[in-house]
Amino acid sequence: MDETLNSMPSTNMDPLVEIPRNKWPELRDLYRNKWPDDAVGFCFLDTQITYPKLAEYCNIKVYSPEGDIHNGFVAVYFNEMGVTYEVMIQPLENIDIIENALTESEVIDWTKVFYVSSASPVVVKCFRNLEKKLNVIGNTGNKAYRYFIDKTSKQFDISNSPQNTYVADLKPEHLHIIDKTWTFHNDSSYKMFESLLKNHLTYVLYSTNDDPLAWITVAWEGTLTHLYCIEGHRKKGYAEYILKYAVNDQLNRGKDILAHTLEKNAQAQKLFDKLNFRKIGYDTWIYVIKN
Repeated sequence: MDETLNSMPSTNMDPLVEIPRNKWPELRDLYRNKWPDDAVGFCFLDTQITYPKLAEYCNIKVYSPEGDIHNGFVAVYFNEMGVTYEVMIQPLENIDIIENALTESEVIDWTKVFYVSSASPVVVKCFRNLEKKLNVIGNTGNKAYRYFIDKTSKQFDISNSPQNTYVADLKPEHLHIIDKTWTFHNDSSYKMFESLLKNHLTYVLYSTNDDPLAWITVAWEGTLTHLYCIEGHRKKGYAEYILKYAVNDQLNRGKDILAHTLEKNAQAQKLFDKLNFRKIGYDTWIYVIKN
């Protein structure tokens, strides 16, 4: 056999090449170059790197066009059956190479229903081009504003804690409460919150009777999410306190703080503005179905 044939690259190689986990830190740090505009990509990878046990719950694979991390990445969430249920697209300089790779790649089964999450306006435009090429429809879902605090920021003063309360990780017996009060509660969300609990990514303000009063979590994507206060205890400053507590703890861990709040959630936006979070744009969630 002619040995030169063995050295030729395969013409069947998928244009999206999986990036091994040991390369994720190098990929993550590329998102520092346009800061904090690219904080979404950075925080997503940083969270997956910092908490590797999340992989026991969320089967995420990261791909770059041609295997070159300088081309940005596409993260794909797979369920237990190996079927795509969520995709994140995070370009660096030029999204065209990601668009072309997605057009030709077989990594994503475009006949299945899934979400494109945290899509910047550039990614939304890219997806509109993909609709025609892949014969799919992307229905625009929720729009969420990004709020940001740099890891070098001064911590909040939380010396005046609410009376008869304490802060702790979410207790397993209260998982169902946190899950059912989430705006996007679904069949798999309980498992998601369980993974956050086990990785110490939940903050709950409890009464001294051990009743949960207010809480916030750090999502798989590395964003603060699900800020919530029990209805009977609102307007007492509980949500503000637990938010400050979570931010301080993340700053202690050396983390930048990124939060998403829905466009229609005016109360949360007022709170983030009050606490001098920096508003750095918005993202959209796209619901993808076959045409």
